[in-house]
Amino acid sequence: MNAPIRALLSLAGFVLLWWGAVWGFAIPAFLLPSPGAVIDRLVFLAVNAELWRHTTTTLGQILGGFVIGALLGIGTGAAFARLPRLERLFTPVILLVQTAPKIAIAPLLILWLGLGPGPKIVLVAIVTFFPAMTGALTGFRYIAKAYRDLAQIVGLTAWQRLTRIDLPFAVPPIVAGLRVATTQAVTAAVVAEMMGANRGLGYLLTAGQESSDSPAVIGVIVILSLTGWGFYELVRFAEAKLIPWRTKA
Repeated sequence: MNAPIRALLSLAGFVLLWWGAVWGFAIPAFLLPSPGAVIDRLVFLAVNAELWRHTTTTLGQILGGFVIGALLGIGTGAAFARLPRLERLFTPVILLVQTAPKIAIAPLLILWLGLGPGPKIVLVAIVTFFPAMTGALTGFRYIAKAYRDLAQIVGLTAWQRLTRIDLPFAVPPIVAGLRVATTQAVTAAVVAEMMGANRGLGYLLTAGQESSDSPAVIGVIVILSLTGWGFYELVRFAEAKLIPWRTKA
């Protein structure tokens, strides 16, 4: 059984358990609406509240921040692997930014950059940066010495060494870091939208909470969960293409 079928069966099982819990325990709709009620609410939002526009706004911000954070993280990890002094100099600052609560950073970014997509993209880039940097640093730093010696013996240029030795060995830990970053990126985008936005899934989530609209809140959470899953599977797909010998299982 391939992965997509397993995933669909898992989702179907979850929905059945959800429906069974609501029906079997007679849970009030304001606490936990049924899957049907959530779907009806999402259809209503799609028709009357431009759900698709809010979804694409959030997706665009997640994708933009993820790409920026991944590129900066990989580049920084590669530079730190080659220049340890640079790593010792900047690591404390990077750790300070990464350990700061993102829910506290978001209002500051909104104050600086306004209510547009800027603060959301920056916050997503921040949370993506560290896992990507850590994966790249690990991959580039711990290449077997025998391969480095071989590159020197055969006279590979810096570019040839990068493309033929360094990158192939660094890809697995980089991909592992990006896998972690996918779920964090979705969370960061929603946190920033909930702090201040006039569109996006985080904005809809806040509106649903303020009006005690549990079907809308759960519906948006489901969309966000599927979005995070989609990004995670996208990274897995890229991993399968880049390092197929690691994804045979």
